[in-house]
Amino acid sequence: MRIGSDRVHLVGVGGAGMSALARLLAGIGAQLSGSDVHPNAVVEELRAEGIPIWTGHRPEVLTGENGYVVRSAAVPDTDPEVVECVRRGFTSLLYAEVVGRLSEGKRTLAVAGTHGKTTTTALVVSALRGAGLDPSHMIGGEVPELGGNGYGGRDDLFVIEACEFNRSFLNLRPSAAAILNLDHDHFDCYPSLGEFHDAFAAYASRVRPGGTVLIEETVPERVVDSIAREVRVRRVGSGLFANIRALDVAEDLGRYSFVPFVDGRRLPRVRLAQPGRFQISNALFAIGLVASIGADLDGACEGISGFAGVRRRFEMHEGPSGGLLVNDYAHHPAEIAVVIRAARKRFPGRPLLAVFQPHQHMRTLRLLPEFADALALADRALIAPIYGARESAEVKASIGHGDLVAAIRERGGSSEPVDSREDLVRRVASLRGPGELVLVLGAGDIDEVVEELVRLC
Repeated sequence: MRIGSDRVHLVGVGGAGMSALARLLAGIGAQLSGSDVHPNAVVEELRAEGIPIWTGHRPEVLTGENGYVVRSAAVPDTDPEVVECVRRGFTSLLYAEVVGRLSEGKRTLAVAGTHGKTTTTALVVSALRGAGLDPSHMIGGEVPELGGNGYGGRDDLFVIEACEFNRSFLNLRPSAAAILNLDHDHFDCYPSLGEFHDAFAAYASRVRPGGTVLIEETVPERVVDSIAREVRVRRVGSGLFANIRALDVAEDLGRYSFVPFVDGRRLPRVRLAQPGRFQISNALFAIGLVASIGADLDGACEGISGFAGVRRRFEMHEGPSGGLLVNDYAHHPAEIAVVIRAARKRFPGRPLLAVFQPHQHMRTLRLLPEFADALALADRALIAPIYGARESAEVKASIGHGDLVAAIRERGGSSEPVDSREDLVRRVASLRGPGELVLVLGAGDIDEVVEELVRLC
């Protein structure tokens, strides 16, 4: 897997995608350096892994010629380090362009969908390793057992989480692709549901001839119709005509096991460590992608059964007093609802205190009734101020976290606003009852308060 040169400089390396790219490139032997304007934990981790990284703009320390300078979407082409690299003969590329080039150089398995991408991508890697393979990967979350969010493997395989934001997944040329589900999201990119569906149709149309597309059975036909005739289509679900489905499903305190049924073949029983029935679908997609390349499916099932999970996906913490906190990245109403239901199954009879930080004002505004319905499923919900990202002052003024509190109460739910990190910690300390499970939800910076909240449990 090469992009044309071994010399690569990454600008904005502290972000999730760029840090994954750094780890992958380091793993395949690139002569790597990186920078970020903001020091953070990711930058320190990459330094500890031996990658030369500095903070701030320091074009004077750059070395090499005729390589590549890769920048995140947040970095302009006028950045001093980008300008210096170009002066030295480097080719300037955006992150998404580099990932696209990498996908063309290997057999690429891509995972797209509104929900479950990160976990499913990690499950694919675990399944391939269980089958005795060593794929490269880039995942949108931290997976300690897989070596982090990025890795450069020995085999001719590349597993990638395909993100729909800004249509970045249209840079990929997968050998096999998955569409896990479609719930309208990213309203700044896709104002209408039709535009959202069209983007996924374009993604599916980019699968290479002779490849495979795995489609959740309720995905609209307009998406399926975009797939080339030379590409095999496989439906995943529980319906009569699903090619890949689960048989003999069993549940034990919210954790599921099942027998995968793939194109008429029964596979060894899979036992999932992560709670939630939706994890069955994630695992089926992972098995289906492994099947698409003809790998050992018995070993793949074993690899999936041994998978412990992704950081911030139903991540459980026990406090000093024996109380429990679950930390989850859920930030869409559908995700919140399934996480709350999974918590009810995993810890039956326990009252549930949800702490939620909405992510983006436009998403909160467009999905306000759905957010309220989902959060009303908890016994109590504390709502933090909305985490605004990439939004105008006008959009930010259109809705506040108090509006979500009011909507939850209208549905008979118990909810209160919190206005700061300190207020949040105080309210949890005063409200949490004996045995009450604390569920922290959100994709913003709510994760930063988890350690303090665990100490209260």
